[in-house]
Amino acid sequence: MQPARVTYVEACDLTVSDETWVFARDNAAAIDAHWERATLANPSYFNGRIYVLAHSQLEDGVFSGQLIAAEFKAFLYWKETGQTDTSVCDVFGSALIRSGDGAILLGRQRAGNLNAGLVYLPGGFIDPRDRDDDGRVDIRGSVLREVEEETGLRAHTLAVSEGFLITTVGQQVSIAVELVGDGDAGQMMAFMREAVAHEAAPELDEIVAVRTVADLDPLPMPEFAQVLLRHVLAGRAPVTTVP
Repeated sequence: MQPARVTYVEACDLTVSDETWVFARDNAAAIDAHWERATLANPSYFNGRIYVLAHSQLEDGVFSGQLIAAEFKAFLYWKETGQTDTSVCDVFGSALIRSGDGAILLGRQRAGNLNAGLVYLPGGFIDPRDRDDDGRVDIRGSVLREVEEETGLRAHTLAVSEGFLITTVGQQVSIAVELVGDGDAGQMMAFMREAVAHEAAPELDEIVAVRTVADLDPLPMPEFAQVLLRHVLAGRAPVTTVP
């Protein structure tokens, strides 16, 4: 397995192809059985269409990738049975939200969601809402959509970065966009908590602020979030291999 890596790129060029996910096709019966069990345990799961990353390269400051369609139930089976098919990666957008006074604001996911109980960067799957008729994906738009849905923060209230931070950990690829608000951490957290409290089906149950690497130690987090945040909070160079 390749070491965890954080890389700054100037652009992302993502397109959706009509390639079939062979793993999902060949394991259809097992996927259906697993889905039946999963939805009994978690009735809030929804079998929507998402995209996984089938091919990628990083060259001259551009991260390029070809995505293929997958049902969520196939993704969940792949994820929970050890990701044995290495032909694809879990790819998703992440929001690196900074307050005006320099804190990074994170969310803790509510029970009933895939990352329940974990503190992470708001964001989520790339799905059909994020692609145009030619199959090109607007990953920055995807991140901003997820941020508004999860936290209530809207694009016009945020300074949006031009580049991206690509974090690769095993078969996960996070594409992060930096967003900076015009309020301090207390103001932004209060707004986000109020927005979450008024959502019919909120994804988050808490907003968390971190300012130093030490702040990460007590937090239960996905590995990609730990890798990315330690990189950012340590002020490392744009390209870092994490031991």
